[in-house]
Amino acid sequence: MSFDQSMETYALDPTPEHLKVLQRDIMALPDYDPLVQIAAVTTPLQQAGDHQGVVDALTSRMPGLFLAPGAHARLFRAYTELGDQAAADRERKFALLSMDAIRNSGTGEEEHPFRVLRVEDQYEVLAALGQHPSSQRTLSDERGDFDVHTVGEDREVWFELLWRERDRED
Repeated sequence: MSFDQSMETYALDPTPEHLKVLQRDIMALPDYDPLVQIAAVTTPLQQAGDHQGVVDALTSRMPGLFLAPGAHARLFRAYTELGDQAAADRERKFALLSMDAIRNSGTGEEEHPFRVLRVEDQYEVLAALGQHPSSQRTLSDERGDFDVHTVGEDREVWFELLWRERDRED
Protein backbone atom coordinates (compact mmCIF):
# COMPACT_ATOMS: atom_id res chain seq x y z
CA MET A 1 0.00 0.00 0.00
CA SER A 2 1.31 3.48 -0.78
CA PHE A 3 1.58 6.30 1.74
CA ASP A 4 -1.36 8.13 0.11
CA GLN A 5 -3.54 5.02 0.32
CA SER A 6 -2.62 4.24 3.92
CA MET A 7 -3.12 7.89 4.93
CA GLU A 8 -6.59 7.96 3.38
CA THR A 9 -7.50 4.58 4.87
CA TYR A 10 -6.45 5.70 8.35
CA ALA A 11 -8.14 9.11 8.06
CA LEU A 12 -11.43 7.44 7.09
CA ASP A 13 -11.15 4.58 9.59
CA PRO A 14 -8.61 5.32 12.37
CA THR A 15 -8.19 1.79 13.71
CA PRO A 16 -5.01 0.50 15.36
CA GLU A 17 -4.43 -1.81 12.39
CA HIS A 18 -4.66 1.05 9.89
CA LEU A 19 -2.40 3.18 12.08
CA LYS A 20 0.32 0.50 12.09
CA VAL A 21 0.24 0.36 8.28
CA LEU A 22 0.40 4.16 8.03
CA GLN A 23 3.28 4.36 10.51
CA ARG A 24 5.18 1.69 8.58
CA ASP A 25 4.60 3.59 5.33
CA ILE A 26 5.75 6.88 6.90
CA MET A 27 8.95 5.27 8.18
CA ALA A 28 9.65 3.94 4.67
CA LEU A 29 9.57 7.45 3.14
CA PRO A 30 12.92 8.91 2.08
CA ASP A 31 12.25 12.18 3.96
CA TYR A 32 11.28 10.48 7.24
CA ASP A 33 13.64 11.34 10.10
CA PRO A 34 12.88 10.20 13.67
CA LEU A 35 15.38 12.71 15.03
CA VAL A 36 14.01 15.76 13.19
CA GLN A 37 13.92 18.90 15.32
CA ILE A 38 10.76 20.67 14.25
CA ALA A 39 10.86 23.31 16.99
CA ALA A 40 14.50 24.17 16.28
CA VAL A 41 13.71 24.79 12.62
CA THR A 42 10.45 26.69 13.05
CA THR A 43 10.87 28.72 16.27
CA PRO A 44 13.28 31.29 14.77
CA LEU A 45 10.98 31.69 11.76
CA GLN A 46 7.93 32.10 14.00
CA GLN A 47 9.72 34.66 16.15
CA ALA A 48 10.69 36.61 13.03
CA GLY A 49 7.07 36.56 11.83
CA ASP A 50 8.09 34.54 8.77
CA HIS A 51 4.94 32.44 8.55
CA GLN A 52 5.55 31.51 4.93
CA GLY A 53 9.02 30.36 5.97
CA VAL A 54 7.42 28.02 8.53
CA VAL A 55 5.10 26.63 5.85
CA ASP A 56 7.98 26.18 3.40
CA ALA A 57 10.27 24.54 5.98
CA LEU A 58 7.66 22.03 7.07
CA THR A 59 5.97 21.25 3.77
CA SER A 60 9.37 20.58 2.22
CA ARG A 61 9.72 17.74 4.76
CA MET A 62 6.32 16.21 4.02
CA PRO A 63 5.14 13.52 3.87
CA GLY A 64 7.95 12.38 6.19
CA LEU A 65 6.55 14.66 8.92
CA PHE A 66 3.01 13.38 8.56
CA LEU A 67 1.49 12.45 11.93
CA ALA A 68 3.94 14.75 13.74
CA PRO A 69 1.61 16.71 16.05
CA GLY A 70 4.11 19.57 16.42
CA ALA A 71 4.55 19.99 12.67
CA HIS A 72 0.82 20.11 12.00
CA ALA A 73 0.21 22.49 14.93
CA ARG A 74 2.90 24.86 13.64
CA LEU A 75 1.48 24.67 10.13
CA PHE A 76 -1.97 25.47 11.54
CA ARG A 77 -0.62 28.62 13.24
CA ALA A 78 1.36 29.68 10.18
CA TYR A 79 -1.56 29.24 7.79
CA THR A 80 -3.83 31.09 10.22
CA GLU A 81 -1.39 34.02 10.27
CA LEU A 82 -1.22 33.93 6.47
CA GLY A 83 -5.02 34.07 6.26
CA ASP A 84 -5.36 30.69 4.52
CA GLN A 85 -8.26 29.36 6.57
CA ALA A 86 -8.82 26.22 4.48
CA ALA A 87 -5.19 25.13 4.91
CA ALA A 88 -5.29 26.09 8.61
CA ASP A 89 -8.42 23.98 9.15
CA ARG A 90 -6.80 21.01 7.36
CA GLU A 91 -3.65 21.25 9.51
CA ARG A 92 -5.70 21.61 12.68
CA LYS A 93 -7.45 18.35 11.81
CA PHE A 94 -4.12 16.68 11.06
CA ALA A 95 -2.70 17.95 14.37
CA LEU A 96 -5.64 16.47 16.27
CA LEU A 97 -5.47 13.22 14.27
CA SER A 98 -1.73 12.99 14.98
CA MET A 99 -2.09 13.54 18.71
CA ASP A 100 -5.03 11.14 18.89
CA ALA A 101 -3.01 8.51 17.02
CA ILE A 102 -0.32 8.62 19.68
CA ARG A 103 -2.59 8.96 22.69
CA ASN A 104 -4.84 6.14 21.49
CA SER A 105 -1.86 3.85 20.86
CA GLY A 106 -1.36 3.19 24.56
CA THR A 107 -1.72 4.54 28.06
CA GLY A 108 1.87 5.60 28.62
CA GLU A 109 2.30 2.83 31.18
CA GLU A 110 5.02 0.20 30.89
CA GLU A 111 2.52 -2.44 29.76
CA HIS A 112 0.94 -0.10 27.16
CA PRO A 113 3.45 2.55 26.04
CA PHE A 114 2.59 5.33 23.64
CA ARG A 115 3.92 4.44 20.17
CA VAL A 116 5.85 7.31 18.55
CA LEU A 117 7.48 7.95 15.18
CA ARG A 118 9.83 10.71 16.38
CA VAL A 119 11.68 11.78 19.51
CA GLU A 120 9.99 15.18 19.44
CA ASP A 121 6.54 13.54 19.42
CA GLN A 122 7.20 12.39 23.00
CA TYR A 123 7.58 15.96 24.20
CA GLU A 124 4.44 17.06 22.34
CA VAL A 125 2.46 14.34 24.13
CA LEU A 126 3.96 15.19 27.52
CA ALA A 127 3.12 18.87 26.98
CA ALA A 128 -0.45 17.97 25.98
CA LEU A 129 -0.72 15.95 29.20
CA GLY A 130 0.62 18.90 31.20
CA GLN A 131 3.64 16.86 32.24
CA HIS A 132 7.24 18.05 32.55
CA PRO A 133 9.85 15.29 32.60
CA SER A 134 12.55 15.48 35.24
CA SER A 135 14.55 12.66 33.66
CA GLN A 136 14.54 10.30 30.71
CA ARG A 137 16.16 6.95 30.03
CA THR A 138 16.17 4.53 27.12
CA LEU A 139 15.48 0.84 27.71
CA SER A 140 15.40 -2.20 25.45
CA ASP A 141 13.80 -5.56 26.06
CA GLU A 142 12.22 -8.36 24.05
CA ARG A 143 9.23 -6.11 23.28
CA GLY A 144 11.29 -3.32 21.72
CA ASP A 145 13.02 -0.04 22.54
CA PHE A 146 11.53 2.57 24.83
CA ASP A 147 12.11 6.04 26.19
CA VAL A 148 10.89 6.31 29.76
CA HIS A 149 10.26 9.79 31.16
CA THR A 150 9.93 10.42 34.87
CA VAL A 151 7.31 13.05 35.60
CA GLY A 152 6.31 14.36 38.96
CA GLU A 153 8.04 12.62 41.83
CA ASP A 154 7.77 9.01 40.72
CA ARG A 155 5.40 8.59 37.77
CA GLU A 156 6.80 7.22 34.53
CA VAL A 157 5.51 7.75 31.00
CA TRP A 158 6.63 5.12 28.49
CA PHE A 159 7.10 5.60 24.75
CA GLU A 160 7.82 2.84 22.25
CA LEU A 161 10.36 3.98 19.66
CA LEU A 162 8.94 2.59 16.43
CA TRP A 163 11.94 3.46 14.24
CA ARG A 164 14.19 1.29 16.38
CA GLU A 165 12.02 -1.70 15.50
CA ARG A 166 12.43 -0.84 11.82
CA ASP A 167 16.19 -0.44 12.27
CA ARG A 168 16.45 -3.90 13.87
CA GLU A 169 14.61 -5.43 10.89
CA ASP A 170 16.97 -3.85 8.31
